Amino acid sequence: MDLYTTRRRLRRPLTAWRRHRRAGRVDPFTLAVYEAWDYRRSMRRFFLASRDDPDLLIDVCLPHGAVVLDVGAFTGEWTRRILGRAATRGPSDLHVHAFEPARAAFRAFEAEFDGHPQVSLHRYGLAGRDRTERLSMSGPGSSVFLDEQDPSSMAVRDIQLRDVDAVLTELDVERLDLVKINIEGGEFELLDRLHESGWLARTGTVIVQFHEFGPDAYRGRRRNRSQLARTHRCTWNYPWVYERWDPR
Repeated sequence: MDLYTTRRRLRRPLTAWRRHRRAGRVDPFTLAVYEAWDYRRSMRRFFLASRDDPDLLIDVCLPHGAVVLDVGAFTGEWTRRILGRAATRGPSDLHVHAFEPARAAFRAFEAEFDGHPQVSLHRYGLAGRDRTERLSMSGPGSSVFLDEQDPSSMAVRDIQLRDVDAVLTELDVERLDLVKINIEGGEFELLDRLHESGWLARTGTVIVQFHEFGPDAYRGRRRNRSQLARTHRCTWNYPWVYERWDPR
């Protein structure tokens, strides 16, 4: 049994107690999110912070001509919000490269943003090397690390992953001004590759969600945070929910 599963089982009594406390006090969506995170305090703190500052995940000062990566774009909510912020607060000339390998999510994103002059949508995921993987479909929680037999897995699809260094070279990108990463366990490999290829030193703000069920997740998060700390500082941190790193 892996460490993630062991910890979830050990937390069951505390989770049940927190579930009882929340029952009837929050809306169904919020309850589902709390449930997914075992009602842990970091998720509650993140929700409260997001309530006080709805722009928490997009409030980044960007230069003119900023290059933004939305890695794990899903149906485009974060891209929509970062464009909306740019429209009201600038810069108006930023460009978003969005990466989404899941077919249904890609089509939903494409239906809204196809032809948008500030958005380039790529139908593959970013990783440490080129390959094809099997993606277990589970809405926004779709992951190559989700067991195909898991009840939450609705289907399995082959997806393309590409080496982030090669992709950025092809796109003729010289610097990344903002990167949002939410790729259900793939973040460890991706950050490893950004570090070893020198991209972290050429990257502005990084907003990342680490996932406990990813491969060797606890060690991977410690390693990635150490890599980020060489060029960035952690501005805020809600463990295993989201954390933000800004250049030193």
